[in-house]
Formats: sequence, C-alpha cells, structure tokens
Amino acid sequence: MESQYKQQASTAGLMGSDVKAEQQAKLTGVRASNVSYYSDMVLRCLGLAFTLVAAVVAGLDKETKIIPITVVDSMPPLHVSVTAKWHYMSATVYFVVANAIACSYAAGSLAFSTVSGGAGKNGSTLALLISDLIMVALLFSANGAASAVGVIALTGNSHVQWHKVCHVFKKYCHHGAASIVMSMLGSGAFLWLVVFATLSLHKKSR
Repeated sequence: MESQYKQQASTAGLMGSDVKAEQQAKLTGVRASNVSYYSDMVLRCLGLAFTLVAAVVAGLDKETKIIPITVVDSMPPLHVSVTAKWHYMSATVYFVVANAIACSYAAGSLAFSTVSGGAGKNGSTLALLISDLIMVALLFSANGAASAVGVIALTGNSHVQWHKVCHVFKKYCHHGAASIVMSMLGSGAFLWLVVFATLSLHKKSR
C-alpha cells in the first residue's frame, strides 16, 4: 500500500510539473506574440509617418530665383525669373507618387493589423509580407531615381553638358535631400517588417 501511494504521488507530481511547463510555454508564446504585434504596429506607424513627410516635402518643393543671363558679351545681363518645381522632373514625380502609395498602404495595413489584433493566420501574414516587400522595392527604386537626379543637380555632368543647379536653388535641393532621407527611413521600416514577418512564418512552419 505504501509503495502504491508513493507511485501515485510521483505520478501526480509529474502531471503537475507537465501542467506547469505547458502553462509556462503558453505564457511565453503570448508574450512573444504581444512583442511581435507591437513591433509590427510601431514599424507601420513609422513607415506611414516617414513616407507621408517625404511625399509632402517633395510635393511642396518649389523655389523661384532671379538669374542673370548673358545673351551678348557686350550687353548687360538679363535678369530672368526662374522657378524650380518638383513636377519638372519625371524622377521626382515618380518619387512623390511612390511615397504616396506607400503611405496609403501603410495606413491600410495599420488599420488591418489593428482590427485583426495581430492574430492573423499564415495566409494573411504571407499576404502582408508580399505587400510589404512590394513597398520596399517601390520605395528603393524611387529613392534611387530621385538620388540620381539629386546628384546631377548637385554636381552636374560635363559629358552631356548638364550644369549643376543646387548652388542657385539651395532651398529646393535641401528640401529634396530631406525628402529622400525620410523616404529611405520609411523603406527601412518596411524592410524590417519583411524581416520580422519572414521570421514569424519560419517559426510557425516548424
């Protein structure tokens, strides 16, 4: 009887330890899920803010200067009013549109994540992952196009006789550079979203 009692006590102890271990695993899983959810929300908010600022700053970029133009060496120069606007360059137009699209997507995906509570299934996680990856590609291509135009505006290109203009339109170039930096930060936020979503899917598949 005594040995049977000890065996029952040992079995009960093992069952109790198994229950505690299961509860601890569930608690750890909930904590990890909460961290993943809040990280996703913060990154989407950052992506929304950065791309919004980039689109607004670039879209409002405009500067007018009075530039002296010499027609004939023997004549005094003519002073002409010249305006630099963002929509004069197709690369800048693409940059503004790309950031506007990314900003709208960030707002929509943020609303979806809020409604779903971060408890989306693998299908919705994969859909967001693919969409985030598209935004990364879109923003990086727009950043590259705008940066290339910015370098030409800053240094010019003597091979094709493109003159630099940033020494004249300083404010315009400064605002353009600031918008590119904001867009790069936004693309970085979407890139981290892709990394975290990939790791999450990898953990769920094991």
